Amino acid sequence: MSNPLLRGVSFDERLRFLRDGVVCLRGIVSPEWIELARDGIEQRRDGLLQRVVSESGASEIAGQLTVTRRLRWICDQLLFDKDVSAATATPWHQDMSCGLADSHRIVHLWMPVDHMPRETAPEVVRGSHLWKTGYRRGGWIGPQDSEALAPELPDIESNRGAFDIVGYEVDPGDVVAFNHRALHHSGPVMSFGEKHRAFAILCADDELLALALGLNRRPAAMPAFRAA
Repeated sequence: MSNPLLRGVSFDERLRFLRDGVVCLRGIVSPEWIELARDGIEQRRDGLLQRVVSESGASEIAGQLTVTRRLRWICDQLLFDKDVSAATATPWHQDMSCGLADSHRIVHLWMPVDHMPRETAPEVVRGSHLWKTGYRRGGWIGPQDSEALAPELPDIESNRGAFDIVGYEVDPGDVVAFNHRALHHSGPVMSFGEKHRAFAILCADDELLALALGLNRRPAAMPAFRAA
């Protein structure tokens, strides 16, 4: 596994990521790392998942997408282990991690370890990472914003035709990469007996990490949280 990625990010994929805020990179992660991530999810073994973070080439993917070589992971172990017994959808939202919700320099890498239909995998509102708005969610919108001034998140799911929604059917080895600011969600599991597991990693550049440390935060030590 000396060359962890099966291929590099293409110029067209990079353009789509920068323009749309999301891209699906087909067949980029090697089967060995997918198997390791699957074992880590099933066994809840942090050591296996940490190896995936540090050795699978995930940060290299983020670096190629953003054209920077100084990206580092800031949070991992975002585990998705859905079955039909817990078939609730993850609602539309913007990720807010480490108190840096307004950053355009955080890349979210979502790696399925099972086949997933589009209905279960993440969907993203195309171009929403470029919107100049931080939306209220669950009464909390981040430390730098005023809740009274932040708008309510639009009801995207009930008005899907009004939004340019991007989604993918994915297989192990694919990676869905999206901008930290992009509005996204994932749907429920609808089929009995199917496993829908994935592993996600957040990467950020050195400048952003320095800002976080300046705010007396330790991004890599943040507790694991769930987002889709």
